[in-house]
Amino acid sequence: MIRGVIIEGLSTTGKTSVFSAIKRLHSQTNNGEKTLIAISEHYSQVLHSYQGILRSMNKDEHIQLLNRHVDYLEQQFEWIDSLGHTKASNGVFFLLERFNVNHRAAFINSAEIGMMEKRLSRLNAHCVLLTLSRDAVEPRYIESRGEAWRNYVMKNHLTVTEACQKFLDDQKKLRMCAKQSLIPTLEINTDKADWDSYAKQILMGLN
Repeated sequence: MIRGVIIEGLSTTGKTSVFSAIKRLHSQTNNGEKTLIAISEHYSQVLHSYQGILRSMNKDEHIQLLNRHVDYLEQQFEWIDSLGHTKASNGVFFLLERFNVNHRAAFINSAEIGMMEKRLSRLNAHCVLLTLSRDAVEPRYIESRGEAWRNYVMKNHLTVTEACQKFLDDQKKLRMCAKQSLIPTLEINTDKADWDSYAKQILMGLN
């Protein structure tokens, strides 16, 4: 009576686009859950804007934030379970963005995240890691969001090649973290930016 998807990946891999496509396509299914809980990265990521100033959460702050979201999902499942409903349409479908894998990448050797992943597994969570191939990194990561974004990305890099390599290194780290996760993870390459196709693939994988 509850299941969900966690969307992970670096900036510009298409997390928000796939997130939106899943919400739209799921709402169009005839026998899908009528209750959808969607928590975007603005409520779950490590780096936040506090009164206009960027600040990273520490490990304890971030795990507490994620646990509050999982607490809420568990409460909804316990409620629907107590009612004795068995029709899929009465169940709960949830979507999370930048969640457990993001935490593992930011805070290595976090024992608490393993405990939380066990809770998510009991809620039938599946993880999807969105990635880019080497040739797609520059046009997507460096160039796709305009001059302001390009300046932001290049601020700490001397060359485009260096910035792209940093992206690939961070992506490799995410892959390693996804393998360490207790939640099954599907990797999807998003070079073609075919958001509906990826969303359909993800939803079909849940059935």
